[in-house]
Amino acid sequence: MRRYSRDEEERIRAQTLVREWTRSKLLDPSQGAQLAADLRVDVRRTNVYLRAGLALFAALIAGASVLFVMVGLNLNRGISIAVASGVAAMVCIALAETLVTRFRFYRFGVEEALAVASVVLLGASGASLTETLHLDRFRNAPEAVGLFIAAAGGFALYRRFGFVYAAVGGMVCAAAIPFQLHLLSPTIHHVLAAATLASAFAVARSKRLKYQDDYPGDDYGLLQAAAWAGLYLVLNLQLIGNRIEGLFYWFTYMMTWVLPVVGLYLGIREKDRPLIDVSLVMALVTLLTNKSYLRATRHEWDPILLGIFLMVVALSVRQWLLRGAGGQRRGFTPKRLLNKDNEALTLLRTASVTFQPNDRAARPDPVKSDFDGGRSGGGGASGTF
Repeated sequence: MRRYSRDEEERIRAQTLVREWTRSKLLDPSQGAQLAADLRVDVRRTNVYLRAGLALFAALIAGASVLFVMVGLNLNRGISIAVASGVAAMVCIALAETLVTRFRFYRFGVEEALAVASVVLLGASGASLTETLHLDRFRNAPEAVGLFIAAAGGFALYRRFGFVYAAVGGMVCAAAIPFQLHLLSPTIHHVLAAATLASAFAVARSKRLKYQDDYPGDDYGLLQAAAWAGLYLVLNLQLIGNRIEGLFYWFTYMMTWVLPVVGLYLGIREKDRPLIDVSLVMALVTLLTNKSYLRATRHEWDPILLGIFLMVVALSVRQWLLRGAGGQRRGFTPKRLLNKDNEALTLLRTASVTFQPNDRAARPDPVKSDFDGGRSGGGGASGTF
């Protein structure tokens, strides 16, 4: 049973939309204030920065407390560590439940960190307990058990509190389980992981089509996009790094082209923004890894050609949309309607400026002056001059 009612979730999402529409000048401030008052919900919330800070501090406190108890009691055996981790997990989830039910925290950071910590500790407890069984044939059994518990716990947190990122983490853990089964071949690892993510995509997509943009359809849209991205990641062998040859190698090469195209088709047809964004990134990664797949020679001018190609495509699509009636075609327009789109572009610009390749080797060495090494006011009295 969810700790937040459907009405509360819908009101909170409506509040977010009203704030964004007001900031984007689609609503007058008076209209936005009136709608916000009508959508008021009895929960405690905070901004994203304080939320992240509180989550970080809560996670550090929880982790330090558990380590302090283990070190203080000198717990160095598998069973004792498993028991201590299990008890700590129960304490963390109980605290998270208390913060949500009694203090009405909603995405406040503290309850999120405690809930996630409970899943991590429970997974560690299961892994430690499995390690005491000494299963020599299944040497990675503790890791597999820990991942299984973490996957189940991630989905449980989503069902209980609505943490979408917990469900995404659960999918990642579930897809990682086959890679711990060393009795199977690498090809089977990828096939099982892909089947897991494809199943998650199918379930999320069925829910997304059922609820559309209404709650919880927006959550399932994010989960659908995450599962689609994970499926691509597992099938692109140039990203994973496993040496697999033969028919499966070329099958994955074909899928690196098919998945972005199918994702774009579905996203554009249904106006699904997360799926469109993920598919565009997948298409870009396919272009970047294409030569590696074909084992072709890579040249210095490849990034230049790719950049020119992307600019031509972007400008062509923009002009095609602007030539439509009212500067749009079937509901798609290149014009920025919401203020958050400008913020996303600003973030990308900042990231592009911040991230610079290490071009130190390309810079010429500074010319050494003959006045270097002086101690008498820098005039070279003790230098080489």
